[in-house]
Amino acid sequence: MTSAEVVVVGETPSLGRSIVDLLHAEGIPCRLVHDLTPAELGARPVVVVACNESYCVTARRWSRGEMPGHRLVVVGARDPLLDSIRGLDVVPLPLRAGPLVALVRRRLDERPDPKDLAEA
Repeated sequence: MTSAEVVVVGETPSLGRSIVDLLHAEGIPCRLVHDLTPAELGARPVVVVACNESYCVTARRWSRGEMPGHRLVVVGARDPLLDSIRGLDVVPLPLRAGPLVALVRRRLDERPDPKDLAEA
C-alpha cells in the first residue's frame, strides 16, 4: 500500500464526502478540499474531483496545464469537454466502489514523469 495522500476536490460537496469516506475505508489516505489551491495540491500525485455538474472547474484547470505532474480522476462530471481531454480518468455515476478504488491505487503507484515535476 502506498503512503501518498490523495486530495479530493468536492466541487459537489456531498459526493466529495462520500468519496473520502470510501477511500478512508479502503485505507487510502486522503483529505477533502472545496477549492484546489497550490498549497492544498502540494506534492500529492493524485487528485480526485467529485463533480456532478455540467462544468468541471478543476478538470478545466488541469487541461490548461495548471497541475503538471499530477494525475486527475474525475467522478460524476457531465462536462462535455472532458471526453476530448487526454490523460485524465472519468468515472461515471452511479459510482462503483471497487473500480474507483482500484483506479486510485493504480494512479498512486505510477511514477510521475520527471519533466512534469520540473514544471510544477
